[in-house]
Amino acid sequence: MWIQMGAIALAAVAAAGCAHAKGGRGASDAVYLDQGWGDEERRIFYRASQGARLLPFGWFLALEREDSAERFATSDYVARYRFIDDPDAKNNPERLPVGFARDVDPQTREVYVGFTCATCHTRQISYRGARIRIDGGPATIDVVTFIDAIFGALDRTLKTPEKLDRFARAVLKDRYGEDSTRALRAQMEKMLEVVRLQAFTGGAAGPHAAVAGFGRLDALGRAGNLLFGQLNPENLRVANAPVDYPHLWDAPSYDWVQWNGSIMQPMGRNIGEALGVGTHTRLDPAPQGAKWQLQSSIRVDNLHLIEQQVEKLRAPRWPEHLLGSIDRERAARGGRLYRMHCASCHDPGWTPPDEHGKRFRRAMMSPLELIGTDPTHAVSFNERTADLGTLGLGKMGMAQALEFGTSAIRELKYEEYGLSAEQRLVWDGYRPNQWRAPRAYKARELNGIWATAPYLHNGSVPNLYELLLPADRRSKRFYLGSAEFDPKHVGLQVKPFQGGFELVTDIPGNSNAGHEYRDGPLGNGVIGPALTEQERWDLVEYLKTL
Repeated sequence: MWIQMGAIALAAVAAAGCAHAKGGRGASDAVYLDQGWGDEERRIFYRASQGARLLPFGWFLALEREDSAERFATSDYVARYRFIDDPDAKNNPERLPVGFARDVDPQTREVYVGFTCATCHTRQISYRGARIRIDGGPATIDVVTFIDAIFGALDRTLKTPEKLDRFARAVLKDRYGEDSTRALRAQMEKMLEVVRLQAFTGGAAGPHAAVAGFGRLDALGRAGNLLFGQLNPENLRVANAPVDYPHLWDAPSYDWVQWNGSIMQPMGRNIGEALGVGTHTRLDPAPQGAKWQLQSSIRVDNLHLIEQQVEKLRAPRWPEHLLGSIDRERAARGGRLYRMHCASCHDPGWTPPDEHGKRFRRAMMSPLELIGTDPTHAVSFNERTADLGTLGLGKMGMAQALEFGTSAIRELKYEEYGLSAEQRLVWDGYRPNQWRAPRAYKARELNGIWATAPYLHNGSVPNLYELLLPADRRSKRFYLGSAEFDPKHVGLQVKPFQGGFELVTDIPGNSNAGHEYRDGPLGNGVIGPALTEQERWDLVEYLKTL
């Protein structure tokens, strides 16, 4: 287990989560909905390493909190970040939370702990005492504050002799001594710089910039920083355009697979995601006349394996036995409204067969001037550049730079695995690794939408009912971090509670404007005519059925 000294264990995460999250983080009594997965698919998704290396595993167990001598990896402390307990003794003997994976360096045999896809793409909601697992759903974790806390704990350990001595004794065990402690300190200083870069990517530029909080992350901003910040400090940008973690069902079927329509290829998208969660990847200038050098811990074999599981994943159906029956008459009326006002964007059909006979869901892109939702993320990614001059490539747009970086990693790893041309096509999902930076957002199909609150790309609207209101009637402030479900409005409970994060919608990056049904000309955020109160509730009822 995480902590096996004395009586401390991660088994108490469920109880601790109830105190912190108004709904619990436990898993032993969770209800798993029928989403097309069995135990094996879930095991792969929860535990397959993508090469992320947050810390050496022994360090993680030994690390003390920044402000005390208590261990960092204890149940009550980790529960505050909303990670989900996973008491699967067979597949998870250390009882790591869902999405924490062990990764072994093939050269040094050092064992690391890091995030895998399930960390950010597994949800657990609660209602009247029942815990409901949503595989592939958007997590409610606060990964930015978690990494900040690790950085603070490492930094304080290095600066405090007593802490460093306790840490060294716990890590080194019978190898403990003056020389080994000195060597460990040098390793910690190097690791601190790696964590510092990750911690930087989570910050906010001043008091009026958007902070991620629970369930949100500026993943593309982090990926750009982690890959290109090492080349030139001027490539670093504060990642201040956080968005909801997207749900994963149906994602592999789109012609542009990234949630914002910026990436076409599943492998390129997954490499970019792995960069953003702390894989050890270095791009280094080479001596004059030679090619730049690349090293990466990214596990493309497991990225493909995980993608295969996601291809099987189905949207969760509304569990009427747990959340209440659907009013079929009202839902039928809502279905007619959906076909009139929603389907043209959210169900645009499929592409014709390509040269491989493959068809994909068409990604409908809504320009900013039409949809009217917060433009910060789209504009920031569109306007950001990276200076790759040290690699002899000059300055380019961030989308182009990430296309270069992910393609280089893909080629390196495919060569290492000796993949044939046909195998590469399969692992690529029969799509090229093309990136773009549209000033638009992607409208996805809405199956399973009931399980993905809060809404809009930045999580600025707490429930489906409010999404159908004019923007000036939506909540201006609400709280994130609760797991308690609201089946009437279809969203999460958002009242103030201890340990919650207040999302303020008048901060750039957090706006809840746009995607409005109100009378007037279409555009500038208006997408359809005003709805009556009955029509709103009819649509909410229908959306439960998808």
